[in-house]
Amino acid sequence: MPTVMTGRVSELASYWWLLCICLAPVHGNEPKAGSFIRTIYAEFVDDAAGHFDFGVSIGLAVGDFIRSAWSSDSELHAMEQWVESNSVGRKVFQNVIEDSNRSFPLYMREVEGMAKGSSIPLQRFLLNQLRTELLQFLPVRSDRKRRGKCTDAFVFDPATGTAAWGHNDDWAVNWRESAYIVKATVLNPNMSVKVKFASWLYPGYLAGMDVTFNSHGVAYTVNSLFPKNFSSSGVGTTFVSRHVAESHSVSDAIARAADTRVSTAMNYNIGDINTKRMIQLEVDTHGKHMLYQITGPDFHANQFRHLQTRQFPEPSTSHRYKRWKELEPATVDGIRHFLSDSQDPQWPVYRNSTGADNCFTDATGLFDLERRSLHFWNTRSSESPPLVTFDLSFGNHNDITSTLILV
Repeated sequence: MPTVMTGRVSELASYWWLLCICLAPVHGNEPKAGSFIRTIYAEFVDDAAGHFDFGVSIGLAVGDFIRSAWSSDSELHAMEQWVESNSVGRKVFQNVIEDSNRSFPLYMREVEGMAKGSSIPLQRFLLNQLRTELLQFLPVRSDRKRRGKCTDAFVFDPATGTAAWGHNDDWAVNWRESAYIVKATVLNPNMSVKVKFASWLYPGYLAGMDVTFNSHGVAYTVNSLFPKNFSSSGVGTTFVSRHVAESHSVSDAIARAADTRVSTAMNYNIGDINTKRMIQLEVDTHGKHMLYQITGPDFHANQFRHLQTRQFPEPSTSHRYKRWKELEPATVDGIRHFLSDSQDPQWPVYRNSTGADNCFTDATGLFDLERRSLHFWNTRSSESPPLVTFDLSFGNHNDITSTLILV
């Protein structure tokens, strides 16, 4: 498969900054299913124009893939119909969008830019950002708020220096070939580097969802939670997660994630690349939260484990946790095999919409803090070497080739 590359220099004379897009397959032979992942590189100034152009660059780079993924997305179509035909739906949508824009206008510019670059209606992008929020209200899809997505497994051993966690990212759609990675450099107005971050994303999402790390030494993954108390207003979790992507430290990431304006719940699994500290952070509606430090093998999925809150039952999480307790791996390789496990025919850890389950594991990421690396698969991780390995220090990654061409 040929490498696809494009780029442009901003026409805003007052900035003289570079914005580039590189789409690169994994180096090797013509890829089979699951053997490559698109990667977008971008550099932009931290102002309204820069964030908008960052969004435009993503829309230009992968707009066709987003459009194709959404064409058969029954979840998104149901949300659109509900918002367009139901007064409650319109009100919830408007409330959360207005509150998100008020709190994070620069990230809203990124959403607007993606819509512009891809020539896809803005409302579709806005609805896409609010799946977690709107699906809690959607009457005909009310089961969705009890559909658990994503698994995290941790190992920590001070005696050996081992500190790692792996994350299966699950969704009700098989998006293994539609997801992509964004690597971004955010510049201050004087052109110095503010932060670099990389994030694996589902089609059309803001960066920060769902596997992310940055140049300040912060790495994290996110899992859905399902509280019985959720708000019809407030900031969307996708916007909060985007804010976490630029955190200066783990303590800053905690403060950003536990935003009192957030409209519903989320679990953040956060690692400090420099100190190898790992934590689980559960954030409930309006920012009520609980922090738990990893001191050995551990697990998190889609139920509150530390914060006392009323929540919906989630059978998949219960089964995945049972399997964790049976295996409880204590090594990095053990995590990899646990995240690939399908022994439970009804509710497996690695998911292919089988049995009673209706989700797919779309990607597996494995943070090895001792080796300062992120291994990535969009197939079962126990069956092959990583598709790509990223250097968490923002050095070169070993499996993607790219060349920048300015046009």
